[in-house]
Amino acid sequence: MKFPFTLLLLIAITHLPLRSYEQTASSVTEVTLNGLKISIDSQTGSIVGLEHPGAGKILEAKPERAGLIDMAYPIPEFEALRLASRFSKEVKIEKTDSAVIIHWNNVGASRTWVKRSGNVSATAWLQAMPDGKSVSLKCRIENKSEKDIGQVMFPDFHGLLPLGGREGTFLRTTGFVRKPFEDIKMTLYPEFYALDDKTRKIDTRDTYIHYGGRGLGNGDEMIGRWLDYGSLQGGISLFPKQWTGDEPTKIRINRLELDTNVRLMHVHSNAIKPGEQWESPEYVLTPHANGWAKGIETYRAFIESKVNRLFPVPKHVREGLGFRTVFMSRWYPEDGERDRSFTFSQLPQIAKEAKENGLDQMVVWHWFRHFILPIRDPYSNLGTPADLSKALKECDKEGVNVSLTLSITSISEPTASEYGLKVGALGWTYHPEMWPRFNPPYTKGRATTHAKVNDPRWQNDVMSSVKKVYQNYTHSITWDQAHTGVEKVWKQFLPLVKNTDPKATFSAEITHSAERLADYLDFTWNWESGSWFHHGMREYRDVRAFNAAFPAPRLNYNINRNAQHIKYAFMDNSYVNIMPSKPDGANGTAWIKDYPELGRVLKQCAQVRKQFLNYFVDGQLIGECLLTKPVDGAHINAYVLSDKVLLIVMNTEQTEKKINFNIDLAPWLSSKAGKYELRSYDQFGKQTGRNKTISHYWSGKTQALKHMDFTIYEFSLSEHK
Repeated sequence: MKFPFTLLLLIAITHLPLRSYEQTASSVTEVTLNGLKISIDSQTGSIVGLEHPGAGKILEAKPERAGLIDMAYPIPEFEALRLASRFSKEVKIEKTDSAVIIHWNNVGASRTWVKRSGNVSATAWLQAMPDGKSVSLKCRIENKSEKDIGQVMFPDFHGLLPLGGREGTFLRTTGFVRKPFEDIKMTLYPEFYALDDKTRKIDTRDTYIHYGGRGLGNGDEMIGRWLDYGSLQGGISLFPKQWTGDEPTKIRINRLELDTNVRLMHVHSNAIKPGEQWESPEYVLTPHANGWAKGIETYRAFIESKVNRLFPVPKHVREGLGFRTVFMSRWYPEDGERDRSFTFSQLPQIAKEAKENGLDQMVVWHWFRHFILPIRDPYSNLGTPADLSKALKECDKEGVNVSLTLSITSISEPTASEYGLKVGALGWTYHPEMWPRFNPPYTKGRATTHAKVNDPRWQNDVMSSVKKVYQNYTHSITWDQAHTGVEKVWKQFLPLVKNTDPKATFSAEITHSAERLADYLDFTWNWESGSWFHHGMREYRDVRAFNAAFPAPRLNYNINRNAQHIKYAFMDNSYVNIMPSKPDGANGTAWIKDYPELGRVLKQCAQVRKQFLNYFVDGQLIGECLLTKPVDGAHINAYVLSDKVLLIVMNTEQTEKKINFNIDLAPWLSSKAGKYELRSYDQFGKQTGRNKTISHYWSGKTQALKHMDFTIYEFSLSEHK
């Protein structure tokens, strides 16, 4: 590669010593792209510094520990061998006003005694993007050697700083939020150091955590591919320009005793054979001031360009607080009355109760034998097909739309044999009188296998089954175990009702790719939402970034009897799934009236949501990003409209207290006069006190709030000068 003389001169001028480093650092090349100053070690090509006017100093690393590209290069003599930018020499760096290109003719190895035949070259491109605030990152690796490259880490950032201190620095994804400086601790315990199975503990005490971006899975699933590292003062957002069908996004965060700052890696597991080359996806890095809600704006625009809704989300789902789940039986109809929780004739009463408590959608499970195609008639111990049809019509008169669950992606006998398939040893067997309750090894009756969804027999049986539901019962279906492979049949049957019935819903349990399923689903039915077990024994799963970025579906938040957790879902704009259980019983087997606190909080949140509905439906959720510094013991959310902001502050501590907080309205609602009108409300929506005029910086203090009580503030543009 030949460089113009002026460019060579410019590079020479910018190769200045970086004083904060040890003697091993010779010089750095600096380039500023859309406000992000990137410092690159001139010898290795690794990134040793990132700084932004809004976020401040983001990354600082010594050259010998800095990163950008890292590869696994196992050889028989030393399978731990790495090739990485930090081990390299004689890098070529070419920069312009809008880009920098880094080229390694032979990426250096972690051991100098290793003899290699051939070389591995790499090129990385960092370029300012047209949006004026982001930087594009991409790399190409060419394997000109005789060995496989087993793994690639790119982008690989070493030395991310605690931007908000140990407690105020967050790694946020669309599926969870973690505190890397608290969650990853240096271990002094006698566990086997190589174990990597600690991602679900609150106190990880491990040096690394691995997260995946795919579906709405357990509490360590990213759901989407976006992440944000930073604090309320600023940070960086990062995501690859990838969509369904591309390789899963995997990230790993790491801290060591010798380097206590955070290392953040995107992991690519595909091998690069000798003579092959590999290109990374294009990554979008957005540095930002303020909180994550500023950084996610670029990702939200990307999502909007990709999501292609076939049908709009029904009005009652878009505006509603949530839905009611009913488990009709324990799935053994031969047990007669003892098996059933409700009869079909009771569904209208359940719907009436749901409506009185602010819920206008229901989902019904175990109304027939799952995993068999074509679907059979409903369980006889619950009522007749005519009873079910009549009950659903009466539910509709009560103002409640009912969805029937179909579990037919997995199949059991006799359907499996009819398709030429064999079921596995265990299946989906559960009952409160079994031990263990779920899939005991002595049960065989519900053993399943995955259907071959491209089999015309399966597709035809699905279509006839769905038509049976549409024609005889309801236009709304909840699909168990949904993934992208079944979208062919969805495209066939959804137009049958969605084009004519605006209340018809399609919901599902997402098992793969929330990205593609956003085209189809109105809301989700996933166990992982609000589940203590699935979320690593944490009581609250923070999915606000998903709610802020994706136009659909609405993510369900499961509530059994913990009425106070309804308020989390209400504040986050998640879709409450009320499924109370009888004592020692299955989910969704009790009445709401059995737990009066459930009804009280549901009515409260439904009324407040209705009062401020435009914020939840048309506003932009920015979470706690209105704050200028974190507030302990509180859950805080804000919603932004073009001329107003709504702020909700909830006390999450057990003791009653007043909550002090500081906000800055200017980044979210610009006022020419520099003034704003403030109204305050209690948790029932009643205005408290008189209106007053404030500036964009405001220090607030709530009244005394009991555990899980909240207060509301509404800010609007003021005409006062």
